[in-house]
Amino acid sequence: MKIRIATEEDVNGMANVHINSWKTTYKGILPDQYLSSMNLETKKKNWLRNLKMLHNVTFIAENANGEIIGFAAGGPEQTNDWPIQGEVYAIYFLKEYQRQGLGRKMIKAVIHELMKMEHKNLIIWALKDNPSCGFYRAIGGQVIAEKTVKMAGIELIEVGFGWEDIKDVLLYL
Repeated sequence: MKIRIATEEDVNGMANVHINSWKTTYKGILPDQYLSSMNLETKKKNWLRNLKMLHNVTFIAENANGEIIGFAAGGPEQTNDWPIQGEVYAIYFLKEYQRQGLGRKMIKAVIHELMKMEHKNLIIWALKDNPSCGFYRAIGGQVIAEKTVKMAGIELIEVGFGWEDIKDVLLYL
């Protein structure tokens, strides 16, 4: 597997991973109709916009054939509601590439970039019922906040996993 900074040429593969990973990760959490209505062109436009944001970083993971199998994005904490500086916005892999240690490598790449940006601490938000919450706990995350979000026409609980010192994440990777 190869990890590298995402470019505009990667948006099709990223959008594909985004949609397919959501369909497997959030099945039973989000309505099937919502998941099946996710649009590749819309996701591509969103990723093009996100890649142009100056203080964000996005990595992609490629398999041996050069196909995009995952991505992770991070940057400054988005709401300014917390005394937290850095945030991992997203990390997703196609189902067949999950639970192979790739998430640890991807998080590590994002953390190193956030540290270069001088972020001292970190938060990662996840839906409370997301199976990946176990991963965030396994890499030292402590639940420091909860909030209600509306997604797909329903209210869901998001939990914020935090690290007082961003370097602490590296101890688990």
